[in-house]
Amino acid sequence: MKEYHIASFDGCSHALKQNDLRQALYDQASLMMEHALVNLHGAEHRARRNVEATVFRKNIFLDYEKNVLPRTLDETLAPFLKIGHGDLVDIGYRIMMNLTADFAGIDRPERSPEETEELVRLLKEFSLAPALGQSRPEDVAEKRARIEAAMAEFNAAFLAPSIARRRSLLAERDAGTRDDADLPKDVLTALIREQDKLAMTDEKFLQEGIFYALAGAHTSIHSLTHAVNELLQWLKAHPEDVETLRSDPFFVQRCVFESVRLHPSSPVAKRRALCPITLADDIKADEGDIVVVNLHAANRSRDLFGDDADSYNPHREVGGPLAPHGISMGLGMHACLGRNLAIGVEPRADSEPETHQYGTVPLIVEALLRCGIQADPDKQPAKDEGITRITFASYPIVFRPDEAPIA
Repeated sequence: MKEYHIASFDGCSHALKQNDLRQALYDQASLMMEHALVNLHGAEHRARRNVEATVFRKNIFLDYEKNVLPRTLDETLAPFLKIGHGDLVDIGYRIMMNLTADFAGIDRPERSPEETEELVRLLKEFSLAPALGQSRPEDVAEKRARIEAAMAEFNAAFLAPSIARRRSLLAERDAGTRDDADLPKDVLTALIREQDKLAMTDEKFLQEGIFYALAGAHTSIHSLTHAVNELLQWLKAHPEDVETLRSDPFFVQRCVFESVRLHPSSPVAKRRALCPITLADDIKADEGDIVVVNLHAANRSRDLFGDDADSYNPHREVGGPLAPHGISMGLGMHACLGRNLAIGVEPRADSEPETHQYGTVPLIVEALLRCGIQADPDKQPAKDEGITRITFASYPIVFRPDEAPIA
């Protein structure tokens, strides 16, 4: 078995679209992700994705942005606004975990900080799984035990009760005592509706629930922290753009796009060839060979993004079909299903601010700016030294509402 690396934008884009390349990034996490959407291929992947895509619709997203997100933000930010400071990584985990739980269909009956903290604790245990392949051999057994224990806890405390409640609601619908329109509009409900068609087992429900927690919360906190950091530094160096924040309703979203381009949640994608295939640079991969797609390098192509492609510039102009966030959200069958939920759609010349889909990350960044978020002048951010990509382990912040750049 050989391993090939592709770094050019066109080469990476081509590789991501090949159906004869199968997902291989999470091979070491099979105990938790073998049956999750991100790891499926072919007909099974297509059937599961089509069912879940019924929830990923514009009308549902807009309702989520206007009604669900504000309540979750108020609940999560209130204790930190009261004391005037916090850690952006911790706050981000809490916001993203609550939002993801609501959209995925993981009930939070208490809706309390303590309940959120328990979900975040479990999420951090789950995040050990994708990195098992990079762990020291002597640590693998202990980490696997922790992951399996967290999976059992998550199932007993959150997932199983959520499934039971939805099955009860669906039974009421079938009995004619509840309207279909009153059922939850979340991923779990969609899967339960089609569980026979999809051959959903308890194990598959559990792995899919955990996958959404990781995809929706763990990766989004990476995007959120980098977006805030880049924007705060930009405004410090370019104070004239405070007025842009106030006058351009789409500016924050463009700032997020630029940050996502520079900081994809995973710097590489990894695929395994299912048959002999020819890729960029005359790479001829045989069946079983691994193809590493360097998203980080592709998104910094000077030919496409300019001579300053390595730098953050929210005013960057890109042409043609090129997305301002590059290929950070993937392409092909494994393109991020929740892209529009996370970062919204690209504004056009005729976009109306009131009906535009901004995405949760831009809206959270805007809410934090309205609260007067600033980097804590007395404490420095710390990067996670346990992984190769640049990720913040902590990012101390203060809230100064009287100095907020937007009201």
